[in-house]
Amino acid sequence: MNLITGGSGFVGSCIARKLIERGERVRVLDIVGPELSAQKGKFEFCKIDIRNRQQVIDACEGMRRIFHIVSLVPISKAGKGFRDVNVQGTRNIMEGALKHGVSKVLHMSSSAVYDLNQQNPLNENSRIDPLGGYGRSKYGGEQVCIEYRKKGLDVSIVRPRTVIGAERLGIFSILFDWIRAGKNIYIIGSGKNRIQFVEVEELAEACILMTEKASNDVFNIGTDRFGTLREDLEVLIRHAGSSSRVVGLNPALSISLLKVLDKLNLSPLADWHYLTYHKDFYFDISKAKSVLGWQPKYSNVEMLVEAYNWYLNNREKVKNQVGTTHKLSIRQGVLKLIRHIS
Repeated sequence: MNLITGGSGFVGSCIARKLIERGERVRVLDIVGPELSAQKGKFEFCKIDIRNRQQVIDACEGMRRIFHIVSLVPISKAGKGFRDVNVQGTRNIMEGALKHGVSKVLHMSSSAVYDLNQQNPLNENSRIDPLGGYGRSKYGGEQVCIEYRKKGLDVSIVRPRTVIGAERLGIFSILFDWIRAGKNIYIIGSGKNRIQFVEVEELAEACILMTEKASNDVFNIGTDRFGTLREDLEVLIRHAGSSSRVVGLNPALSISLLKVLDKLNLSPLADWHYLTYHKDFYFDISKAKSVLGWQPKYSNVEMLVEAYNWYLNNREKVKNQVGTTHKLSIRQGVLKLIRHIS
């Protein structure tokens, strides 16, 4: 049987669907129920907070493998909560896996653990220097994994680039809303930097392969087809038939302003967004290709189009579903005012 923490979330629910489709038994651990209506009766749901040590340990009993996906993401601006969930929550699941003899654990980390001030593409051995509370907590989670490897647990770690696909909202709900309305899309800098994404279904496949073809290893996952940030956004705008234009802003001034707005809690953007999206950030994925036999199919543009089309088709249903996860829209804060006057 497979345990998926965060199995109601954007990535976790995708892994759950794929395993169920393969005839595997699945237990979802989350604080909200999964939207797996087509799989009703084919999975078990445990409403458990990853921070509840004993309940998490108990939920690991009888599991063959665990996909540890649950995480607080940057837009949550969680402060101490980052460590409680992303580090201590990871310790809870590792302790449960060790106690109950789970044969394999997949831990979802983040590209936020890397030092962005180094030459791209980054590989699995590139320099580590986590950015902000979120990045530090994700690296802390990795350190917990390494600790439990030494105790005999088999743990593989995945570091994905930004995950896109159908049902992806979060910070992208702002981008899609502005493009639909024909508003200018403001970016930090010229937009000539290259940023890499990964499609959610393809990431889920990679995660499953890591539990089958790798042992105690680390993998970077992303597409191998992407242009500059400006190029990819302009293609999306053309696809949408929008009158939006990509407008570059002075990096020093815009970052300074966004820092202030962030501290005043007036902007949805966290440090991870305004300190990274004007820089090159892409992976060398040759290790995943050679070891796992994994091959991405989607380009950045194809992912953005897929996500935007889903947004258009489901806008009325999701527009009032606001929160701080990838499957919910995000409050725009002061950006809503800028949207109206731009």
